[in-house]
Amino acid sequence: MSRAAALRRIDALFQAMETDFLLREQFITGPSQILMEYIAGPSVTREQAALADRLIYSVFANPKLLQWFQEYVPRHTEKVPTGGQFLADFCEATVSHGGRDVVAALLEGCVAETGIYGLTDDLLHYFVNLHVAQTLCRDGDARGDGETGSDQENVVMQARSNTPFVTSMTWTTWTRVLPTDGDQAISADFVPSYAAVTLNALARYAVELQAHDAFRLG
Repeated sequence: MSRAAALRRIDALFQAMETDFLLREQFITGPSQILMEYIAGPSVTREQAALADRLIYSVFANPKLLQWFQEYVPRHTEKVPTGGQFLADFCEATVSHGGRDVVAALLEGCVAETGIYGLTDDLLHYFVNLHVAQTLCRDGDARGDGETGSDQENVVMQARSNTPFVTSMTWTTWTRVLPTDGDQAISADFVPSYAAVTLNALARYAVELQAHDAFRLG
């Protein structure tokens, strides 16, 4: 029940951010703090939040890691991996995909002896469930019965298809690092549009930070 409540609150946050520009910007510029507030997690210091945010940004600024995650989740929809298993898989992917900024963020957390807070197992469960919800919605559309509403739910995720995916924006920063066949960091097939709006904006901001050398150690 505790996890179901946390997933529902996270999903409510993403649905609210789809249309609330100010809330979306607050999340993009301080994701760990906003997440902890919405899932009623333990309070974190500014230093702890900064380290967690740096790790988030370093992942979202790496298109290969984002692609790996979007391929990893569908393989684990039947059984969500434990935190330990995901950490091991993520570390291997980070090394394989040149995630130097990710390693730097983790090293700084070790040096500062504060660790990385705010990234819980609930988030992993959320994205697995969110992907399942999107899959159900997409399958329903393919059958011609893609009505939105409470009849298309997986756990606490409501699959919605009535909000158009943001494709009119051209993000030149991502064009420099993504393959030429797309300029979206998060695929529309991976999560519903209401979540993709915020996640893609977060990716754009992360790449801008990286371009300004914001991830440098020290």
